[in-house]
Amino acid sequence: MGDEKPFGIPKPIDVGQVVEVLIEGQGGQGDGIAKIESFIIFVKGARKGERCMVKITEVKRTYANGEKVGAAKKKETPDEMADETDALHDGPSG
Repeated sequence: MGDEKPFGIPKPIDVGQVVEVLIEGQGGQGDGIAKIESFIIFVKGARKGERCMVKITEVKRTYANGEKVGAAKKKETPDEMADETDALHDGPSG
């Protein structure tokens, strides 16, 4: 998948690909910084701690650029699903 890094190591992403990432830091230009398999992605308009969907716009030799295209898809844990079910049983009956 992707172009080759130096020494034949493949890059984990391709231009046009949409990926879900966690923004781990903030760059000097204000862009969010995320990583996929230790490959750095600079994300315009993203903030540290944010989980979002990112469209890859450019892949360079050692990093990629992307733009935020939306919030991450919510992944419910079993506890969250149980909480929703419990709420259904707490309402008025009859």
